[in-house]
Amino acid sequence: MKINNMKQITSCFINAQVILVSEFLQNYMISNNVNVMTADECAELLANNNILSNNIGPKSGFNFRQMLRDGRDGYIELVKGVSQRKPNARWYINRIN
Repeated sequence: MKINNMKQITSCFINAQVILVSEFLQNYMISNNVNVMTADECAELLANNNILSNNIGPKSGFNFRQMLRDGRDGYIELVKGVSQRKPNARWYINRIN
């Protein structure tokens, strides 16, 4: 939500969604012996399994990347295993053992 051109102060996601996304991705990576996935790979997987829509925003994967940014900025919990090598760089989700 933005008010009078101020910085975003909340997220359109709730922590329960973050937990669902985290558990799904971690279970998928463990079951399929995958160590790391890009945000776009995760977004497609989440959309295909009806966990998180992939058709919101200006391009595919935007919705999931917004969840990652909101977690980074402290509005919601972080998705488990998330990393970004430098600011404004690609997001990765790493398998947690």
